[in-house]
Amino acid sequence: NTIAQDKYGFLWFGTPNGLIKYDGYEFETYTTQSKTNGNISSNNLTSLHNDLNGVLWIGTNIGMDLYVPWLERFYTVPLISKLEVSHVTSGPNGDIWFAGENQLYHCKLTDAKTGVLKVSENLLVDYPTISTINDFSFIDDDEIILATDSGLKKLELEYHPKDQNSKIKTVVHFEKFDNTGITVIRSIKNIFWVGTETGLFKTSLEENRVHILKKIDYIGEFKAPNPPLAINTIFEDYNGDVWIGTKNNGILKYLEKEDRFLNYKYDPKNNLWLSSNYINAIFQDNYGVLWFGTAQGGINKLDISQKQFINYSKNPYDNYALTDNLITSILEDNKGMLWISVFNNYDLLRSTSKIRPETVQRLQFENLKNKIPFPVNSTIRCIYEDNKGFIWFGTGSNVFVYNPLNESFQKIAFKKDGEILPEQVYRDILQIDDNNLVLVGSEITVIESPWATLQKQSEPELDVKSFINLHGRTFCHTLLKAANNTLWIGTNKGLLYGAFNEGKITINGKLSDDGNSALKLSYSNVFSLHEDPVGHIWAGTFGGGLNKISLNASGSPAKIDYYRKNDLLPDDAIYGILQENETYLWMSTDMGLVKFNMETDEIDVYDVRDGLAQNNFRQGAYFKGKSGYYYFGGLNGLTIFKPENIKQNTTPPKIHITSLLINNKEVEIGEKLNNKTILEKSISETESIAVSQNEQSIAFQLIVEHTSTPAKNKLAYKLDGFNDSWIETESGKTTITYTNLSAGDYVLQIKAANSDGVWNSEIKDLKVTVLPPWYRTWWSYLIFITLTILIFAGVMIYFIQHEKLKQRLIYEQLDKERIDTINQGKFRYFTNISHEFRTPLTLIAGPLEQAINANKDDTLSKYLAIIQKNTKRLLSLADQLITFRQAEQGFVSLNLNKITLGNFIYPA
Repeated sequence: NTIAQDKYGFLWFGTPNGLIKYDGYEFETYTTQSKTNGNISSNNLTSLHNDLNGVLWIGTNIGMDLYVPWLERFYTVPLISKLEVSHVTSGPNGDIWFAGENQLYHCKLTDAKTGVLKVSENLLVDYPTISTINDFSFIDDDEIILATDSGLKKLELEYHPKDQNSKIKTVVHFEKFDNTGITVIRSIKNIFWVGTETGLFKTSLEENRVHILKKIDYIGEFKAPNPPLAINTIFEDYNGDVWIGTKNNGILKYLEKEDRFLNYKYDPKNNLWLSSNYINAIFQDNYGVLWFGTAQGGINKLDISQKQFINYSKNPYDNYALTDNLITSILEDNKGMLWISVFNNYDLLRSTSKIRPETVQRLQFENLKNKIPFPVNSTIRCIYEDNKGFIWFGTGSNVFVYNPLNESFQKIAFKKDGEILPEQVYRDILQIDDNNLVLVGSEITVIESPWATLQKQSEPELDVKSFINLHGRTFCHTLLKAANNTLWIGTNKGLLYGAFNEGKITINGKLSDDGNSALKLSYSNVFSLHEDPVGHIWAGTFGGGLNKISLNASGSPAKIDYYRKNDLLPDDAIYGILQENETYLWMSTDMGLVKFNMETDEIDVYDVRDGLAQNNFRQGAYFKGKSGYYYFGGLNGLTIFKPENIKQNTTPPKIHITSLLINNKEVEIGEKLNNKTILEKSISETESIAVSQNEQSIAFQLIVEHTSTPAKNKLAYKLDGFNDSWIETESGKTTITYTNLSAGDYVLQIKAANSDGVWNSEIKDLKVTVLPPWYRTWWSYLIFITLTILIFAGVMIYFIQHEKLKQRLIYEQLDKERIDTINQGKFRYFTNISHEFRTPLTLIAGPLEQAINANKDDTLSKYLAIIQKNTKRLLSLADQLITFRQAEQGFVSLNLNKITLGNFIYPA
């Protein structure tokens, strides 16, 4: 029903059974039951619109929804009642306007995160006579024109700043469309195109009057009442061309300069045409590709900038189509007629018209097999036109010729020395001068001036001027006469080169893949030959790619360069070679057509994705016509093109990261991983992410946005900080995965190329930070270092204190020993003194006692008693010193005796 494109380039298709997103590679459907962040309110979608902010507005049969791509979230617009929305668009001030039934609203999204919307009241609540609105368009900021079931209406609006709402001031009715069901209206280049159920009107609007400039109610030369020209949609493309989608008449394209329409309709005989005549929607994407939504045939795609390859193939429903798809040989004759031979049934076809730009798109072919008066019992392998206009046909068993003078076919018999030569295979025919023709196949045959015989005899027998019998299983495929008059013959066993002198061919040498040769081919089976303007011989092989043979001054091979599959080419089978100007070679292969730049050794490859009928081409089925068209035949028919029409698509693609996967699980917006939110918004708009090193796998889903030929898009990527070289993929959609990344900062860089190898200049960057585990963070390192320092300091303090204690104990021991030494010295000193004192005292005590005993004088006895008392006291002190010393040394022995306390206290 409706088509739109979002800010990321994804296409959205609104259908009666859901909303479909297309990324250029795969379709994804959204319904009311989808497990998404919000849902659409109904599966029946009627209108889509992408506003300037990138919000996708979705009209359904019961109301309005919207989708915020950067949050991947759906919201529903709150309405008082259900509404079947017919059209949605942006207004002059950025508000979204939508209509359906007899209601008209405008609204604005004020907060995308919470889905807060400001919705107006129904502007038509006071105008119940306005019937169902099918479409509407802004004339200017305060005027809207409505397409309704009962005619065309114009609303004049006035803005109320107080409540920020628009109100209807007046309603204008256009009488010329009263009671007419208007389905669609578009303003294009000051012209209003009005579509109805019964025709198309080209009008102009002047104030409150409408002028009908033209009415189109039929297509073609004759007016046909059935089916009526019912208009569904009108669209203006980027070139200003107007496309009209109808209900039963396909698509109309308006040619403004000629003021006429081209009509594209469903053709059951052509599977590359419209799939349905019922066109509901027309849309052009950012890359110029047109998309057509149909009611009965799905989605149709038209790439306006596609390669202008014209293809013809077998169509059993068309009597003027090719009778077989397998083409064996092609010729455009000097009158511009195209001759084609096919493999099955040995048919020979010729175009019914000359090749011209106005006819090449719609060629018809007639089968000439029934006009040949003799049976053609084998496949025609080559078709050649000589200088006199005779057309020669080489088959798997004989040769026949078409005489343009009487438009008849003649079977040729060759004779040598009066004897008819046996049948043989003919693969190529070439006129090497004004009089002589060379035919090659299983043998090499030269005939001279056959034209007189051809005109005289109905079954001509031509004399063979010279003949070379190829011994063994050697078989000729192709023949080339170089500018220096050298003949080159490609065979299944190598490349022969020689000269033609005096009616004979002399073989001067042979090139093959023989390992003993100084110069050798990459492969011996040579299918095609070509000489460029410089004089190089290009040999296309079946299995060895392309060989470039450089010649010396005498015209002999001097050097051979190879171009192989693993080096440059997409395939090693080269079936045909045609030259474009002085720079390019076009080659047919089993992997498509190759455009080879001889100056830079660069190639462009074209295949079915570019519009070719097939990738597999066939030997001998190639020709360059004087009309400027190139012809290549293959397994699925004929391809025609002019090289100047095969233009590069220079529009660069865009790259999007669509998903982030951690440990093979897609990360949703707002989802927390290890208590950390990875994505605050869509990964497409995220500039940096941070993940833990504990996550073993990180993956990114990438998409190249370019809808022209998405199957040929490709991308390259690298993770700066992990690998320095670009990694290319031959796919426009891929998933890249990194595992066990070390902690650190990385930058994921991505670039993309379109189908023609044009790379985007802007590289997309995504900063990726891999966070280390807690024990490898800076603060953990700080704690570890601090703890280490503290432990080291504690150990050092312990050892220092221990050493101090040890030294103190040693000091105390030494001090004790010193004190002991001093005390011992004192003790010895006092002991010695005691001994010294005791001896004289003892000597004094003895005589003193005798003197006392002998003294009779009482007065003297008193003094002698005092002397004796003090002498004993001194002796007692000396004995105490001696006893203390003995006790200290452990040698004391107790001498116990009895004594009274008085005597102890007061000794005598």
